[in-house]
Amino acid sequence: MKIGDIVRIKGNFQVEHAPEEVWPEVYGQIGVIVAMTKRLYIPAAKVMVLGEVAEFDLDEMERIK
Repeated sequence: MKIGDIVRIKGNFQVEHAPEEVWPEVYGQIGVIVAMTKRLYIPAAKVMVLGEVAEFDLDEMERIK
């Protein structure tokens, strides 16, 4: 994935206390990657979704073609 890619936020359902509890409206929504980053050593991206910028791990997104 790279800046400018359109992605769907799918979430990381392997986590016991999944992040859906934090912002449930975002899951299943479409967004645009605006920056690449890392959380500790995990590749992540800043995504513009629902009018705000949020950070997601790359495995929490799927690229839309």
